[in-house]
Amino acid sequence: MAGIKDYSTTAGNNTSIGGVSVAEGMLPSNINNAFRAITADIREFYNDAQYVIYGDGDAAFTIAYASAGSFTVSGADVTTFYHTGRRIKAVGSSTGTIFGTITSSSFSTNTTVNVTFDSGSLQNESLTIFLAILTKTGNSIPADVIDGTKIADDSINSEHYVDGSIDTAHIADLQVSTAKIAADAITGAKIADDAINSEHYTDASIDTAHIADSQVTLAKLASDSVNSAKIVNDSIVNADINSSAAIDATKIHDGTISNTEFGYLNGVSSAIQTQLDAKQASDADLTALAGLTSAADKGIQFTGSGSAATYDLTTAGKALLDDADAAAQRSTLGLGTISTQAANSVSISGGSITGLGDPSSSADAANKNYVDQLIAGLRTRIVCEVATTANVDLSADLQNGDTIDGVTLATGDRVLVKDQSTGSQNGIYTAVSSGTASRDTEFNTIAELSGQMVVINQGSANDNKIFLCTTNNTASLGSDTITFTQVTPSNTGTVTSVGVADSGAGEFTVGSTPATSSGTITLAINSIADSKLATISTANKVSATALNIDGADDIGADLTTSDLIIVDDGAGGTNRKAALSRVVTLMSAQGFSTDDPTALAIALG
Repeated sequence: MAGIKDYSTTAGNNTSIGGVSVAEGMLPSNINNAFRAITADIREFYNDAQYVIYGDGDAAFTIAYASAGSFTVSGADVTTFYHTGRRIKAVGSSTGTIFGTITSSSFSTNTTVNVTFDSGSLQNESLTIFLAILTKTGNSIPADVIDGTKIADDSINSEHYVDGSIDTAHIADLQVSTAKIAADAITGAKIADDAINSEHYTDASIDTAHIADSQVTLAKLASDSVNSAKIVNDSIVNADINSSAAIDATKIHDGTISNTEFGYLNGVSSAIQTQLDAKQASDADLTALAGLTSAADKGIQFTGSGSAATYDLTTAGKALLDDADAAAQRSTLGLGTISTQAANSVSISGGSITGLGDPSSSADAANKNYVDQLIAGLRTRIVCEVATTANVDLSADLQNGDTIDGVTLATGDRVLVKDQSTGSQNGIYTAVSSGTASRDTEFNTIAELSGQMVVINQGSANDNKIFLCTTNNTASLGSDTITFTQVTPSNTGTVTSVGVADSGAGEFTVGSTPATSSGTITLAINSIADSKLATISTANKVSATALNIDGADDIGADLTTSDLIIVDDGAGGTNRKAALSRVVTLMSAQGFSTDDPTALAIALG
């Protein structure tokens, strides 16, 4: 919504406040409405006084998503305000409300701001960016306003002290311990003569280096003061132990092992742990077996995880278990071998036959691998409702109601995606009601796509077009480019068999071999019906030698020199047209008078 962030720093540019015109000549009522809008904007600003929408610092601006950790401010250099270390708040419908710290900013046409967020990240959407009121540079906090009541306990560490700022007045009495004094910091010059007595020694401050050799006598040791911690490892040898001082088992480790139990170790010939490792560890299965009661003619079976039971073992059952292999068991059962089985057929319910080889004769059974390989090369046409014409966003463009190539998608429509900028995304997808579309489950492996012919049902550009997946089946779906190439049916080639039938009107006779391998079609013409000639309207379609003019209809007017007649251009030559003016010329050339009717009749035959 509009607010203080949209006000211009140039007063004359502020001609609208909250959508209310404040331009010259505005209505008087607009003053009241404008002030109301200003107070609303001020109230909105103070609702979160820690952050402000700065934008580019002058009226309208554009914030745009750049990446999960960056955004741009269009057309203005505002790096001074979006400086390193300043806090920001970002808000978006998918981004949510997240906080972060600016790590860098730069300007080239637009200002690009990089941010490390406390949690979450920017999403590619419309964003609102807020700047923290306090800046990292040009701090606006006055001196001496932050006292002890404003500082949380244990929040000041060595980074906050100015070097050399802690003097005697700031150190509490008795707080400088040995650990706080640097080695060799207190010299003899700092200590008055005879000033150090037992009161000045910090407990445990006299170490080995300060005791002269041989000065700790038995008299200096308190009773029971020498314990195991005071004895150097490996310093007590066998000679130091009195021969009468037998070590009881209770003195070894934690005292839980008795002398009798130690005696069990006598006779152990190798490492005990090695022997234990060779044994199976106790588990629920061994516990279940240990809980069974043995009896004659009983078998053991597991009835579940960590549970077991016995069952009756019959004579027949024991006979089968005693057989060395399956052939012996078939003999025990009287079945012989599978090839000589007495039954005509074998009915299997809920199981499967395994171990079959590839069939070699028509009566052999076929295994699944043989059938799969047999049909691997067969491809049926796939009908997709529509095909893409450009790159699409799989997470947003294949949802119910979206439009692809002029076709509105419905949930479940099959879509051929063939134009992705990332070619490995191409394939056959199913439109979803919302969210990200996924590959059609029938075509979500490279073996199901390679070599497939896809027919497009509708579309402005791809209606009734056919596309072939030319990617090899050795490609990796999801990483290799999947290519669909348009297939255009061609009408070129040689016709080797043509069926020709007489139309029934008697115009043609069909020969015994109407079409040859070279493409020649032979038809014999009998006659052409008058009804067919009546439809001829183009000149030079019928030879003059084929005409028989019977003179049934008179021309109805006197001949003129422009009237045309048909003549044979030489004996057996080509029939051509001639104007009567050429006859007049011929008569004159032959010495006839064009006014003599008899001569004209002779000329015309």
